Amino acid sequence: MLQGMKRGRLLGLPVISARTGRKIGVVVDIIFRPGQQRIKGLLVSSEGFVERKRHVPLEWVRTIGRHAVIVDEPLQSHGQAGSLPMEGNEEYGNRILGRQLLRGDGQEVGLISDIILDPSDGRIEGFEISRGLIDDLLEGRYILPYDASNSISEDAVIVSMEQIQQIKAYNRGIKTLLDLK
Repeated sequence: MLQGMKRGRLLGLPVISARTGRKIGVVVDIIFRPGQQRIKGLLVSSEGFVERKRHVPLEWVRTIGRHAVIVDEPLQSHGQAGSLPMEGNEEYGNRILGRQLLRGDGQEVGLISDIILDPSDGRIEGFEISRGLIDDLLEGRYILPYDASNSISEDAVIVSMEQIQQIKAYNRGIKTLLDLK
């Protein structure tokens, strides 16, 4: 079973400078590049009169904890306030949520409801899969271990038939709690 932290759990965490001890802002998203095993960094929104979004490269992150993110380097603003230039095919984590997860034969497995990360090194461990509200309540959600070779497009994520065999129950639904069969 994966032991990581959900992307959703990171959102809103304060980002603290290890150098000054001051709060720099809060995490608003992760930045990743499909086809790579680790995230590229965090998108941080600074508080103040004018909101500014900044990219914090993963190399600057000392610790991702339960209550805060500690960074080693001062943040550098990229471009104008509120904007962040992206390189190549990098994406924000929220853009992958809600995408269909399809098997190689075209059958839908579910929708991606979250991304699971290893907070110690930024490795993407897997995707949380929702099969719909009723199934989520009855059966619970599932986790598909991340494979960097997955085909991630604007509309869907396509996984191999072999990878589908690795899907595991993540949290328990009503059926499991009541031990119904």
